[in-house]
Amino acid sequence: MKFEWKGGSWYIDKWLATQLYSLVYNIRNDWDFVILITGDRGTRGGKSVLAMTICAYLAKILEEFKLNKDAYTLKNIYFDNKVMVKEAQRLPRYSVVHYDEGREGLAASKAMKQFQQDLMDFFAECGQLNHIFVIVCPDFFEMKESIAVGRSEMLINVYRKETKIERKGMPVVRFDRGFFQFFSKNKKQKLFDKARSMRKKLYTLERANFIGSFTNQYPLGEVEYKAMKLEALARFDEKHKEEAKVTKDTVLRNNLIVKWKEDGLTSSVISRRFEQLGMEFTDRSVRRVYQEMKEQEEQHKKEERESFKVQNSATTSSKGLKPKNNGFLDDLRDDYTTLLTKKGGVDAISE
Repeated sequence: MKFEWKGGSWYIDKWLATQLYSLVYNIRNDWDFVILITGDRGTRGGKSVLAMTICAYLAKILEEFKLNKDAYTLKNIYFDNKVMVKEAQRLPRYSVVHYDEGREGLAASKAMKQFQQDLMDFFAECGQLNHIFVIVCPDFFEMKESIAVGRSEMLINVYRKETKIERKGMPVVRFDRGFFQFFSKNKKQKLFDKARSMRKKLYTLERANFIGSFTNQYPLGEVEYKAMKLEALARFDEKHKEEAKVTKDTVLRNNLIVKWKEDGLTSSVISRRFEQLGMEFTDRSVRRVYQEMKEQEEQHKKEERESFKVQNSATTSSKGLKPKNNGFLDDLRDDYTTLLTKKGGVDAISE
């Protein structure tokens, strides 16, 4: 079906439009909603295109209900979760908030974990603003249950269609964008539970409510949107370089703390050593870091034991067998010598 918005005519799947209309109808009764859009565990499927169409349609209906006459603009699109959560608190009531995780792979997964926590904190404090969040994310199955199942209203998974054709006598598989699966709140919960119990991450584990299609359109402008995304990716790249440097220094510092703690030094003595090395770090911070490092080490060993059992359960009993101890602290503990070398050694530093 077609809808008119901001001087243009745009296409949206009729069944999808019906679901979105229901959200706007109900939001007046002090609700807020989260819509998840994923890409079938792949990239370049058109997630962002569909997200913009959905946001534009929601904005049109919000205007029709006289709730917000300007609910969605380029300023409502965010690529940084921190900025989004901060600015969402200042947006007018009944706004459409479009979060697009432009990164892919491990970087996207890491960012999404932090985003989910930030989003839950936002709802705890500002849910009364009654926004609709449209979240483009890399993978539904990697999300926390509190968001994937509890807080989100629907899941829309974008996928490509593969058609076998013949081209100049050669068999070819043609890839076509523009298709999606729709999972209601109940259906996506079943999908999430099946993926957990079966240890499979497939969107076909649960039958979707319906299959739909979308077109390659940008209601807010293709050039403007892509320029924003490129600028955001450039910032991500620069930020990643800075974080990589900080992370390396942090690893060295944390391993020094573990080494000195296990050598019997107190937190206050370790704090003074850092001070003489030109690194300000309180004894309270030393205790916190040491506790966190030990907890992470125990978790790592636990995961290794579980992995060991899974790999060997089909062929042999795991009774009496112990996994090889390769905890990450064992692997990294010697890194502190790098810092000692740079500083000329600290054994002579007074305690």
